[in-house]
Amino acid sequence: MIKGILTLLLPILLCSGDIFAQIRFSSGFESGSLGEVKLIDSVLFSKRAGDTTLHISYQVNSRFDPFNPIDTALRPSARWYYFRMDGVKDKMVYLEIKNTEALRPFYSYDGVSFFRFTKSENPEKGLIAKRFEKDTVYISHFWPYTYSRHIMKLEEWSANKFVKREEIGRSSNNLPIDMLTVTDTIFSDENKKRVWIHGRSHPSEQPASWHLEALTDYILSDRPEAQDLRKNSIIYIVPFINPDGVYGGYSRSTSTGVNIEINWDRPDSMTMPEVKALKAALENVTSKKPLDILLNMHSQIANSASYWIHTAESTTERFLDRQLLLSALTMDDRRYYREEDEQFSAVASRYAEGWIWDRFGENTLAITFETPYTFYKENPEGEWVSVDNLKELAEDTFYAIYDYLMIPGERRVIIETERLKGRGWKVGERKERRYFGDDYHIDESGNGKAIFRLDNLTSGEYKVYNFKSNKWVEMDIVLQKRDGRFVYKAKSAQLEGEADAILLIKQ
Repeated sequence: MIKGILTLLLPILLCSGDIFAQIRFSSGFESGSLGEVKLIDSVLFSKRAGDTTLHISYQVNSRFDPFNPIDTALRPSARWYYFRMDGVKDKMVYLEIKNTEALRPFYSYDGVSFFRFTKSENPEKGLIAKRFEKDTVYISHFWPYTYSRHIMKLEEWSANKFVKREEIGRSSNNLPIDMLTVTDTIFSDENKKRVWIHGRSHPSEQPASWHLEALTDYILSDRPEAQDLRKNSIIYIVPFINPDGVYGGYSRSTSTGVNIEINWDRPDSMTMPEVKALKAALENVTSKKPLDILLNMHSQIANSASYWIHTAESTTERFLDRQLLLSALTMDDRRYYREEDEQFSAVASRYAEGWIWDRFGENTLAITFETPYTFYKENPEGEWVSVDNLKELAEDTFYAIYDYLMIPGERRVIIETERLKGRGWKVGERKERRYFGDDYHIDESGNGKAIFRLDNLTSGEYKVYNFKSNKWVEMDIVLQKRDGRFVYKAKSAQLEGEADAILLIKQ
């Protein structure tokens, strides 16, 4: 295939030979990963006198994880690759990448700033064809999120007055596993909501770490909603639960070959130290009351963002409804995530979510969120995943958590229906939509009235949003003249026939 492309591209063959030594491959750096490299061909072409270019092609095999000594039937993964090439300047380089996906991956000239290959540089899956401008280039499956960056961000976050950093355990290779506890300690912990977020059990899943980093930055920001979240909740964040795997450049395992994502139901003798550390920390933070939310952050090869929603058959109808609500709240305006992207599976004890379900049932919404590597919403003509739009997705995630917990904020607050007037109201079908509370109501007459009440709302102008068609829809602007009691009355026609909850956002 590559030889055919070369023949079509350039007409005049001057010479050919084994000049493999002119380009050097290496991966001996943090998170580096590379398997066997084979020279396919090296050909020197000239269009005219003095215009000569070396065209050189390689087969690059990504490295497989070690054999899994616990789950012996599990095939090792070779998804992640991250290697350096020296001696590439002004050469036309062709790479045929094997064992993994190569769909517009990334390159960098300095190992710091990374860029996606264009469609023409990655004309088909597995093939890269590019003339590089500098002599050294790094190639990676996605923009690397390394252990060094993790430590740098831990130091930055630890300096925040709302953060307590603690080591909850050590990895197999004795690297620390750190947990951040985020809350505003001026306010009592007694009635605070509790949220747990962890990530990077699979080292290759770089987008998940960029997403979680941005989410943590939002939680610690000065924006009013972040301040209200810290006043009313405690957030536990473990950004790297598999530091060995990340540092060593593995794909889905630790340095010993174990996939810790599915290590939660093993006997103690077969439970990895990373999982033991997480279990101990979870048992500690849930000793008095269960978590409200547990988010397990991942990335997937599917070309969409997604929650893995646990079926009602393996949990309960109510638990399914809670998951669907969080999912709908994360969708925002559907720019990166849609109903069609949701995925469903049975809860299983070998995962963290199953371990939590076995202990707390419906009380804790434990769920996995996946970011893609490639593009969103199964649309290659749309926006491709980047560090910048992962930040935007993290903002959607932040507000989904905030709204799901119904944080009583000063600038953003959700009010459920207090009372309904009119004979036309009836309970809506639960399978038709997502909703707050235990149910929602519909009225097809248009004459019914819904009343929403809040004991204390600060003065100011507010936009009013109705939770309709599984998203917030702006419907009104109101003026609260003075601090105190707030009452909002809306006809069913104004609510488009559905009464559930409204959202006030201060202007």
